[in-house]
Amino acid sequence: MSDYSSLSDLELLANNPPDSAKTTELISRYMKMVLAAARKFSERYNRADYEDFVSDGMDGLLAAIRGYDESRGEFGTYASVCVTNRLRNTARMAQRHSSNLRGADFDELADIADPAPTPEEVVLAKESYESALRKVASELSELERKCIFAATMGLSYTEIASEFQVDVKTVDNALSRARTKLRKMFRGLKFTGNS
Repeated sequence: MSDYSSLSDLELLANNPPDSAKTTELISRYMKMVLAAARKFSERYNRADYEDFVSDGMDGLLAAIRGYDESRGEFGTYASVCVTNRLRNTARMAQRHSSNLRGADFDELADIADPAPTPEEVVLAKESYESALRKVASELSELERKCIFAATMGLSYTEIASEFQVDVKTVDNALSRARTKLRKMFRGLKFTGNS
């Protein structure tokens, strides 16, 4: 895999949506921000599930990667807004479905600090992400890895099946197995850094 660490965010996003290796680099740069934001939101509520916030925060980051164009300003700021908005929606949904949330007024959500990472946090997150990526590579089959990366790029099951010359059911099964393995691998993952 090519080393994209020396490229700027804009260079990685030049041919949006970027290929899976460039997407992986962007995720490694902003994973710490997602984890920090998810932790802040989950700590604000008694019974809110940290893993749900992480998952939805990653969805927000992937949406930012797919939807970014230069007119939206600096990518880091845009990604932070996308992640925060997604997490606010998750918190609102959790409040609707559970009376166990603290009785917080959602205007309080504006008080949550900007989750943009510091340079030190980026380095630590990249090291953690690379370790996680090695773990993913060792646990998932080649087809499962390809299908997961294609799905994060926004491809439909039909498009993935066509790309890898397999049937749609094979894609569905591969994604199902991959998600199950990933849930087991990252169950209980907690961010323990400072912020």
